[in-house]
Amino acid sequence: MTQENLDTIYIELLVEACQMSADNIWMQGSLEIRISTEKPYEESDIVMADLLLESMEKEGTYFIFSCCCGMPDCSGWNQGIEVKHEENIIVWNVLDHNKTFRFDRKRMESDIAEAIQEAKNYKAYFAKKEIEYVGFGYNLNPDA
Repeated sequence: MTQENLDTIYIELLVEACQMSADNIWMQGSLEIRISTEKPYEESDIVMADLLLESMEKEGTYFIFSCCCGMPDCSGWNQGIEVKHEENIIVWNVLDHNKTFRFDRKRMESDIAEAIQEAKNYKAYFAKKEIEYVGFGYNLNPDA
């Protein structure tokens, strides 16, 4: 399969301020995925980063997207995404929507590596300001 026949995926880290009260504020990181220019999931859904990372290492069926409550079927993800590895291509068979996407593995790995580095940078920066960082990359060592 040639590069022209691949779908374009963008994986980015989003960081936003969250607040429970005037003295309980933190920063939260989450991943966002776009295929071409659109999210393949609903606005209220989330990317399950740990399953995305696992799917990069081994084939299987994963609930990469889920309702924000943590239950995939709550937002219609009943079957998940069947992930296959074909040389330098990651194939997603989106079982709930009868769609197939083919992505350049190196592009996905690069985007994920960039998001990990950004999470480390944010975590270190916010720690100096005594602001807690949670979400994607919270458990990363900023010095590693």
